[in-house]
Amino acid sequence: MSRILCLLTAATLAGTLAACSGEPGARTLMPTVMPAGTAAPVAAPAAAVRAPRSVGAALPPTGSGSYTDKQGSFSYVYYVPSNGAPPYPTVLALHGCLEDPAGFEAGTRWFEDAEANGYVVVMPQHLVGTGADVNPKGCYEYWNNHYRTTGEPEVLVGLLKDLGRRVPMDRTRMYVTGMSSGGAMTVALAATYPDFFAAAAVGSGTEYQPCATDNVMQCYAALTVQQPNQDPTASGQAAFRAAAGSGGKPIPVILFQGDADTVVAPFNLPQALTSIAVMNDGIASFGRFPGVWNATPTAQDSGQVPGGYAYDHYSADNGMLDWTIVHGMNHAWSGGVADPSSNASDGNNYNDPKGPNETLAFRTFLFRYHR
Repeated sequence: MSRILCLLTAATLAGTLAACSGEPGARTLMPTVMPAGTAAPVAAPAAAVRAPRSVGAALPPTGSGSYTDKQGSFSYVYYVPSNGAPPYPTVLALHGCLEDPAGFEAGTRWFEDAEANGYVVVMPQHLVGTGADVNPKGCYEYWNNHYRTTGEPEVLVGLLKDLGRRVPMDRTRMYVTGMSSGGAMTVALAATYPDFFAAAAVGSGTEYQPCATDNVMQCYAALTVQQPNQDPTASGQAAFRAAAGSGGKPIPVILFQGDADTVVAPFNLPQALTSIAVMNDGIASFGRFPGVWNATPTAQDSGQVPGGYAYDHYSADNGMLDWTIVHGMNHAWSGGVADPSSNASDGNNYNDPKGPNETLAFRTFLFRYHR
């Protein structure tokens, strides 16, 4: 059977996504193994252009809390919408280095989108300093070896389970997203908990375990200049082993990357795509890695934000691997609100309103899937 593609432009996304996918709302995941050369009709959701959004003060969180277990601790804020019906779909949103939840929300406006669309958002705060649970720039520690029972992924999932005892969350619709180090941790969470998260969204992130060292400063440098020992195939195989025994299924992932990024260089995008595809290939085949899943695009479209950047959008693996390259954008949340309230602690702002709306594109993709 020939592959049936539905190529969407940004202008037609909202009106045609449901028609192309064949059903509205969330849908179940694809079969465990997709036979080579076959695919169900699937929409390739283009990165939507900017929708009208507030540029005033960000919405305040509904509440805050903290969570500690033997692997570490996090404080957090969360937002529960005034509309929608519990149990709620839930998005775990992870800030980047030098950021905090308040600034991350001010730029991304996840709370604003959650209020409009009836879901919960949880934003942890990574500690800054030195010691076992912290680091100099407050980055999520993507450089460490992560498994289900060790490190920050275990703490973050424990945090969600703990908060879920007080806030009604739909355990079949748990999602994770992040920017920069938070994007890299998103990949780590997708690898270690494919049975917990229904889908993942990565902003300017990396492959699983992108560094061959646990030295923080060396790992920062490795994201700017490609290292000879960075092997995305080996990364994907390690990601598969990280979830061994979880009973998880291949996890849908969407990624955004600026092609002028000087912090997480553009080479990290193809590395991450290959790593994720190999991981899903291993999960789907119980470790045989037949190469059914790969990062070869099967759908492509392009767009232009009025007065802003052009972008190219691609889709592979029956729509479950999705990525957008924003031309001319540096290290930033595309379509974010760039004002002093969203500045990072170094005084820089990692949001760019000239790009397509990353928050909208991510939520649109994530909500297509449930466990």
